Amino acid sequence: MNVSNGVSNGVRHHLSPGAPGDKSCLTPLDTEDQARANVYALLARLFAAAPDDRLLQAIAASSPENPGEGRPRLGESWRTLVAAAKAASRAPVEDEYQTLFIGVGRPEVMLFGSYYLAGYMNEKPLARLRDDLAGLGLARIAAASESEDHIAALCDAMRYLIAGVESAPAAGLAGQRDFFIAHLKPWVARFCVEVLQSQQANFYQHVAAFAHEFFEIESEAFEMA
Repeated sequence: MNVSNGVSNGVRHHLSPGAPGDKSCLTPLDTEDQARANVYALLARLFAAAPDDRLLQAIAASSPENPGEGRPRLGESWRTLVAAAKAASRAPVEDEYQTLFIGVGRPEVMLFGSYYLAGYMNEKPLARLRDDLAGLGLARIAAASESEDHIAALCDAMRYLIAGVESAPAAGLAGQRDFFIAHLKPWVARFCVEVLQSQQANFYQHVAAFAHEFFEIESEAFEMA
């Protein structure tokens, strides 16, 4: 799978690293890690807000090939998402995002990890997450209205941990694993299933199907690491 720069560069970041440092601390990524970082960037953008026409067109123009040998379900879910992006347009997808994730009163599907882990917003899981992010040198940007346990922010954090930034190198596999297992694995499958089962979801059913397969592969890989 080739997630084009037009996709990954459209991310609205939720987290910010420390002060810029020496670019030499960045290590070039191998093909697999670059693909993982791009997928996390794409999911962060899609769950942060509805895609605009430019992003839909970028997904539609992306390569539909199988993203990994022996991962047919991931490849199929990606091809289906590409096809959905080709058929979609901005206004209906914006309405769908609003209905699913914003709504009037309680959203149909919650985007925040604390809800799934504790049953309430802004509970102990969020406090633990903030401690871990601080230890990694990451913090919520001032312009972000969502808390750090928003799924888009967590995908953004994983992208940082895989790819690194000018101020810090990538976290390495152990750091990525610890963060994923603590803050995504316990609840993200349930979130994806809720989107998949929603009668209001159309385009986002395809997003959730792809995300579910990707997160499952990440979980399996970390368990074997």
